[in-house]
Formats: sequence, structure tokens, C-alpha cells
Amino acid sequence: MIQGAGTQLWADVRWRDGWRIQSHSELPVSRLLDPSGEVRRRGSLIDCERALDRLQPALKESEHLVVLLHGLGRTRYSMRRIDQALAGAGMTTARLDYPSTRRTIQDHAETVATLLDDVPTPIRLSFVTHSLGGLIIRQLLERDASWRPSVRGILMLAPPNQGAALARSLDTPVLRAVMGPSFVQLVEGIATSLPVPDVPTSIFAGRVGNSRTDGLVTVEETKLAGMAEHHVVPSIHTFVMNHPAAIERAVSFLGASPDRG
Repeated sequence: MIQGAGTQLWADVRWRDGWRIQSHSELPVSRLLDPSGEVRRRGSLIDCERALDRLQPALKESEHLVVLLHGLGRTRYSMRRIDQALAGAGMTTARLDYPSTRRTIQDHAETVATLLDDVPTPIRLSFVTHSLGGLIIRQLLERDASWRPSVRGILMLAPPNQGAALARSLDTPVLRAVMGPSFVQLVEGIATSLPVPDVPTSIFAGRVGNSRTDGLVTVEETKLAGMAEHHVVPSIHTFVMNHPAAIERAVSFLGASPDRG
């Protein structure tokens, strides 16, 4: 499910307790959003950073920060239910937006890395991803950063870890233009060359009926060498993140991750 074109123009580049600064993917303009999503300032990145400093004092170190990344063509709102469950369990959650159809996987990972560089290093850092978001985190974890030793666990929902045969079969110039550089990279096989996480990773795959696919990614394509666990739930690709079993396991797996491995 691809959401509106306007939703694919902004990248979260700063995060502070629900406040977010976004930069436009094509124009030299930024905007500051409060936790409700209301735009509180427009202008340059520096203008928005100054406004953020006035409106929301600097954060202290988090006990456990969980970053949530949506999939290709989606927005942060697709991760709302699982976010609420994690927050309800006492975790600090940063549910991010990124222009998934506008930039490469490496570009998205760099943006998330820069955002994390600006956040006080948490005691524990975890990730919850849907689809393309899982590949971005695999790329991200190659980075040497102050927050890297704090990473404790990842929960991936319907990730195309071995690529996506259906995407390759549907590949056309028109679809490449609509879905953007990350889709092209997926079609051309980047998934199998990305780093494999060195932290406990739980993976959920969806399937439709008695098939071995969620309609976009097969069960086998979600798997990853060294994964801590793998689950299959009855769901189409678009809604795996809303399955009750996935939400429940996200809370328990990430909550228990420091004691693993």
C-alpha cells in the first residue's frame, strides 16, 4: 500500500521526546513538528533547531530507546499500534518518517545515523522495522558510532532479507520511477549483500492462507543467518506489524534482549 506522494517528501533528522525536525527531500527547507504532528516552525535546519531548543529542553539519557521504521511507500503512522504497545511497556519510542521512495537505502541509513548521533546515547537501543526498514537497519549497523555498542535487539516485520522475487517479476521502468531508488536496489539484489546484524534479531513473516508468501515477500525471503527466532503469522505484507502476536512478541523480545546471547 503506497501512501500519498506528499508523505514521501520529508525525513526526520532530529528527534527529542516526540518532537521532530524534518528536512525536505528536494528543497532546502526544514520544519519542526510537536508530538501531535503540528508544524511549529518552518525555515532552515538551524532555525528549527533553535526553536526546538526553546520549546523542548535537551533530553537526558534514555533507559531504553526503541526506533521504529516503516516500509517502502508507507509512513510512521503504519507503526502506530506497535509503538503504543512498546511505550505502554515503559520503553521510549522514536517512530520516524523517511522519504522511502526518494532515496537509496544508504541515504536512509545515514539520515537515521545522524539523528541518533544527536540523541544522548541510551543505555539500551533497539529497532522495530517493517519491510524495507529492516534493510535500512542492516545498513545502519555497519556504522561506527557512539551509540553502536548500545544496540541490544531488532524485531523485523516482513523484511525482504533475501530480496523479493515478486518485486523482480514486476520490475518495469514505470514502477522504478514510482517506487524510487530503494526499490531499484532491492530488485537488483542489494539485500543479500547488506551486513547481518550481530545482535539478537527476531523476525516475523506473513502468509496468506496456505501459501508461503504474504503477497509480496515469501517466508523464506524473510530469513536471516544467525537470527534468534523466526515466526509466521496469517497476514498480508501490509499489515504484519498490526498482528497481535507480532506486537506481543515485540514487547517481550526487546524487553528481554539484554539477557540474550
